[in-house]
Amino acid sequence: MTEPVLKYAAALDLPEDKRAGYYAQIVKALAEKTALFDRDKELMIFSSPEELEQLMPILEQYAVPFEELNVLLLPAPVTTYPAFGDYGFVSRLENVYLYAELVAVFRLRAAADTNGALGLAFEPQQAEAQLEEHLLAAWPEPGGGSAFAIEAQLVELAEGIARAYGGAVEWIYSPEQ
Repeated sequence: MTEPVLKYAAALDLPEDKRAGYYAQIVKALAEKTALFDRDKELMIFSSPEELEQLMPILEQYAVPFEELNVLLLPAPVTTYPAFGDYGFVSRLENVYLYAELVAVFRLRAAADTNGALGLAFEPQQAEAQLEEHLLAAWPEPGGGSAFAIEAQLVELAEGIARAYGGAVEWIYSPEQ
């Protein structure tokens, strides 16, 4: 896997006042009736929307409130940066995820014209150094280069930094897609 993969999740709001046996019943029902891909505490992660749908009758049966959300499974190996914890998590299976609605993923490319957007040669290392303080995660791509994840609200900043160093941004994922 070299691209992030969209996964479908449900954040369960398990009641604090229930006995351990209550949780065991829910976990058993989940194991019997759903194809769980991964989990992190009360966040259940599935590979498809259809698999997530199989969870709904179980949650209704046990009156468990939940919120649906999408997450991006990042390819390994991945480097995380200081702000990562606010936008993602590492699961029990040690998979690295970002909350899909909060992030954008891109790679740097040479600008369309050969001398770069401002007549500059493409300098990816300098662009990466400038971007580093804004990164949430990064991972290597086959054939060289890296993919990067940033806060979705920083899309224009990433594009501006890329242009300043003779490059362009190629978006791999953004919440609007």
